[in-house]
Amino acid sequence: MPASSGEGVSSRIVLKAAADAGGKAVTLVVTMAAARTLVADAFGVLALGMATGWLLGIATDAGLSMYLARETARHRDRARAVASEVMTVRGAAAYTAAALIALFVSRFVPSHWRLQFVLVVLAQLTGAVLETLYHLFRGLERSEIESAIHLSQRAVTVILALVVLWWWPRLDYLGAALLAPPLIALLVAGAIAWRLVRGQTPFQNLRTEEKFIPAAQTSDRYLTPSIFLRDVLPLGAATLISALYFRCDLYFVERWHGLEAVGAYNAVFRLIEAMRLVPAAVMAVTFPLLCQAVDTRLVQRLGGWLTAAGLVLLGITALASPLIVRTVYGVPYEHTAPTLTVLALALPLFFLNYALTHQVIGWDGQRAYLRIATLALIANVLANLWLVPEHGITGAAVATVLTELVVAAGCVHALWGPFRLRASAYGLRGLRPETPKARGLQPEVRGGGR
Repeated sequence: MPASSGEGVSSRIVLKAAADAGGKAVTLVVTMAAARTLVADAFGVLALGMATGWLLGIATDAGLSMYLARETARHRDRARAVASEVMTVRGAAAYTAAALIALFVSRFVPSHWRLQFVLVVLAQLTGAVLETLYHLFRGLERSEIESAIHLSQRAVTVILALVVLWWWPRLDYLGAALLAPPLIALLVAGAIAWRLVRGQTPFQNLRTEEKFIPAAQTSDRYLTPSIFLRDVLPLGAATLISALYFRCDLYFVERWHGLEAVGAYNAVFRLIEAMRLVPAAVMAVTFPLLCQAVDTRLVQRLGGWLTAAGLVLLGITALASPLIVRTVYGVPYEHTAPTLTVLALALPLFFLNYALTHQVIGWDGQRAYLRIATLALIANVLANLWLVPEHGITGAAVATVLTELVVAAGCVHALWGPFRLRASAYGLRGLRPETPKARGLQPEVRGGGR
């Protein structure tokens, strides 16, 4: 990789990390303020609404986000057409889900919390649609645009949310305050994206030395039903399953210990989630490089750095968990400190698994990822059924750690097993003319490249 390219990647990682840090800080600040101002049941409904909306966002994504980033990274000339098709499907799916939630909301919360729950879910779904559009910027290696929009949106969110919680501490008003900023950001990001992809010309790729000639198209559409079923849906199913094992513990906690326990567990989980901005930022910027890699050297380097960062944060959190919880949420939540310590054990695994799962996906390993996620969900559900009834939120934390161990083992087996031999054929950056063609792409090396 040329030096200038390496410097560009580093700067975009820093920008993405800063934007994600701001975004996570906003979520944490809003959670802190809500915990201190809302009644316990309202805070529990907020937690359930955010988790439900997040899960529905993953479900309605159906793998479209990663598909958009991957296809844009490989075929810049297709960016406009692919983005148009993907976002049309994405928006329709998300807001259909919102309508269904509005119809069946009584199955989730008591009747007097219906409007509040729907507003929170709708805010999460709108944010999920916006996140899909961000993947276009990632595929184009323009994550600095995503960072700027994301940081601006989150700044507006925290201001509105704090004003509402200070003057009108009601969950319905808070839900409206959480919904407005992503709606506005979606319109702004859509306008910028349209101008950006409108300037793309066939075979244009300004950030790499290689040029690729796309395979002949047999249809005017890129997101055909066969492509959706083969390449997108398995990835979407795997992502949904991974989202389920990541947050379904809230529903087990609610089943056996009530809404107040849900709020307490969600509070400490938000602290761990805030720390995951580091691998999220690194992967958002480096994913196009992982898509083009032909061996595991890059993912080994990224995984090693991220695991080391996770170990550092584990040590800090384990030593200071009572102080962290007391400072952030106040004395009423101090009893959750042991749960935070247990959750911190998952940090090195969270960080490592970011790199491993992105490499599996980058090598068209959606089916391998689906198998890994399914095994992880089974392990998570069994662990929650075993641990949560007796140990409560600490049992849910232990189940999270065990699940991440399963994910790491599955990814290692996939990347260093038979799948590696098949997946390496999809690496684009180092593909030589004499090697098998990847997905119908024939590399055209220019300027004395490899």
